[in-house]
Amino acid sequence: MIRPTYCLVLVMRVIDILEPNQSNVYIMVRIQYSFYLMVALLLLVSINCENLSEFDNQQISEALNPDRLQSSESWGFELQLIDEGRNVLDLMGDYAVFTENNEESFTEISGPITIHLFDQLTGELSSTITCDSALYKSSVGVFEMYGSVEIITVEEKILRSEYLKWQRKQDRVSTPEFVTFISPPDSIAAMGFEGNSDLTEYTLNEGGGKVVID
Repeated sequence: MIRPTYCLVLVMRVIDILEPNQSNVYIMVRIQYSFYLMVALLLLVSINCENLSEFDNQQISEALNPDRLQSSESWGFELQLIDEGRNVLDLMGDYAVFTENNEESFTEISGPITIHLFDQLTGELSSTITCDSALYKSSVGVFEMYGSVEIITVEEKILRSEYLKWQRKQDRVSTPEFVTFISPPDSIAAMGFEGNSDLTEYTLNEGGGKVVID
């Protein structure tokens, strides 16, 4: 009878054998050999590891399920994004949970949150966003911001809503929800908004009709 403490080691050795860390000359032979070895060892593990602890079962499950979500958390969260040597944004929040698997990664951030956005050409501050919470999908470069969302530009234009989505790579800000847009001395209330993050180009619905400002 194999001791339970060795079961996890067997499984991890199987995973290690399957890693393509050898030369291409031997890869096909190793894959075929490893396949049969893995089947044999998994059968052995299933027969002899009935009395594993809950911790050991969890470790084996994670090793055999590479798509399993993994997460970490951070207090006093700060995020700085740099693209081609230029600062894109600085973000500060109270708490964040980072979650990822093989297909996607995202960060849930609790606030209050402050985000400084910088002009892609000059590197100068262009807008400041504040909100209660946010979701950052790093795999697609999208920020979703919730609760008392406010954008203030260096030109003192202001956009307020309860929800905003910012597509960072396209620099598109949008929401289907109610917004208040202030461009001194004018103020407009509308249902729905789409524009850029410095509020120099935008489309909004004013009283049911679209107003496009460029």
